[in-house]
Amino acid sequence: MSFQSYWFAAFLLAAGGLYYIVPKQGRIWVIFLANLIFFEWADPASGIWLLISVCTTWAVGLLIHRIESDIGRRAVLFSCLFVNLGLLAVFKYFPVWHSLINEAFGNGLEVVGLDVAGKFGLAAPLGISFYTLQAVGYLLDVYRGKYEPEKNWLKYAAFVSFFPNILSGPIERGDHFRGQLERVLAASRRQLLCYDRVVQGLISMLLGYFMKLVIAERAALLVNYLYSMYENGNSFTMLAAALFYSIQIYCDFASYSCIAIGVGRIFGFELLSNFQQPYLASGISDFWRRWHISLSGWLRDYVYIPLGGNRKGVFRKELNTLFVFAVSGLWHGGAPTFLVWGIGHGIWLVTEDLGRRAVKRLSGGRQLPAAWIWRGISSVLTFFGVCCLWIFFRSENLHMAFVCLKNLFTGWAGFAYAKDFLFVMGLEKAEMLIVVFAAAVLFLLDVVSEIRKQEAAAWIYKAPLPLRWGICLFLIGMVFVMGMYGKGFDPSSFIYVNF
Repeated sequence: MSFQSYWFAAFLLAAGGLYYIVPKQGRIWVIFLANLIFFEWADPASGIWLLISVCTTWAVGLLIHRIESDIGRRAVLFSCLFVNLGLLAVFKYFPVWHSLINEAFGNGLEVVGLDVAGKFGLAAPLGISFYTLQAVGYLLDVYRGKYEPEKNWLKYAAFVSFFPNILSGPIERGDHFRGQLERVLAASRRQLLCYDRVVQGLISMLLGYFMKLVIAERAALLVNYLYSMYENGNSFTMLAAALFYSIQIYCDFASYSCIAIGVGRIFGFELLSNFQQPYLASGISDFWRRWHISLSGWLRDYVYIPLGGNRKGVFRKELNTLFVFAVSGLWHGGAPTFLVWGIGHGIWLVTEDLGRRAVKRLSGGRQLPAAWIWRGISSVLTFFGVCCLWIFFRSENLHMAFVCLKNLFTGWAGFAYAKDFLFVMGLEKAEMLIVVFAAAVLFLLDVVSEIRKQEAAAWIYKAPLPLRWGICLFLIGMVFVMGMYGKGFDPSSFIYVNF
C-alpha cells in the first residue's frame, strides 16, 4: 500500500477513526492490526520474515535479561544477530555478489552458489533493512543494560512493525518509541486527541506529498531520460542529471519521512527526525548531521562508538570513520557502486577532519575573517561534491558511473547547445518550469527552517493565521493541481523502499 494511493487515504481514515473510538485497552490492537494490514498489503510474502525478526529479538531480549553469565548472554546475543543479519545478507547481498562473481568468472563456474534466495524464488522482503536495524538496536540496548526488555509481545511487535516507518524509516529506538507507546495507551481520549499535534502532523504530510508528487516524480522523468543516454552525455546534460537526481532523492526520501512523521503524530507518536535541510550544510560532516539522521545516529551508536570512536587517537578515529561509511554504503546495497559511494563519503569526512585540525593548528584557534563568506563557499562546494557522489548511487555499475563523471568534467562543448537540450530532456517546458519553481519554493522553506531552527511543519503551524493558511492552501493547490497522480499515472515507489 503506497502512501500516494487512494487506498492509503481510506486505510488511514479507517484506522485513525477506529483508534480514537476504541477504549484504551483496544488501542494496542488497532495499532497491531493496522501494522499487519499495511505490511501484508504492501508485500504479503514478507510477513514471515518480519515475524521471525520480531519473535527472535523479543525472546532473546528476555533471555539476555535473565541469564547471569556473560558468556551465556554473549552466546545468545550473537546467535540472534547471526539469524537476523544472516537473513538480511541472504536476501540483500548474496544475489548481487553471486551475479558479480559469475559475471567476472563465467556462469559455468557457479562458485559456491551464493544466490540462496534466488534459488528458492524468494524476493527481498520490503523494509528488511529498516526493521532489522530497529530490532538489532533494541537487542543491543537490552544487552548493554540501557533499559529492560519489553515483556509484552504485542507492544514489542507494535514497535518493530509500526506501519508509518517500517518501509523507509525513520529508524526508531526502543527507549524513544516504547515510552511514547506507554503514554499513548494510558492517555484519555481527550489527552490523545491533541489538536496542535494532529494539525502539525497533517501539515507534515502535506509537505511530504508536495515534495513527492510535485517535485520528485517530475525530476525522476528527467533523471531517467538523461541517465539512459549517459554514454552520449556532455557536461551540461550530466550536470543537469546530477543536480536533478540530488533534488529527486532528497524530495523522494524526505517526503516519505515527512508523511511517516505526520501519520505518527495522528496516532500520538513523535517519530525521530530524519532530515534537517541537508543541502544547506557547510561541510560533509555537517551534511551527515542533517541527512538520514536516524541511520547516521544508529551507525554512530552501534558501530562507530563500539569500535572506539574518537577515544583511541586520530588514526584510529579516521579508520573507524572509513569503516562506518563502508558499512553505510553496503547497507544501501551489495553492488560495488554503493560501496564506492560510502567509502567516498568516508574519505571526504577524513580529509575534512584532518584539514580542520591543520587549519586550527595554523590559526591558533582564531576564527577566520569573513567567516560567513567561507561558509557560503563551503556550502556550495559541499552540495556539488554530494551531487558528484550521488552519481555512483544512481548508476547501475561502476563503468556507468565513471563514464558519467568523465562526461561531466570533459564534455564542456555541451554548454554551447544548452538551449537546444533544455526542454528535450524528458520534460516539456511547462513541466520543467513547474519542477524548478517547486524546488525553489522548497529551498525557501528550508532556508526559513534553518533560520528559525524548526522543522517546516512546526513554524508553519505557529505562523500568524493568514500566513499559515496561505502556505497550506498554496501547497494543497500545488499537490492537487500540479501533483502527478491519479488515473493513467503510474507513480514510482519511494526510492528507499528498495533498500
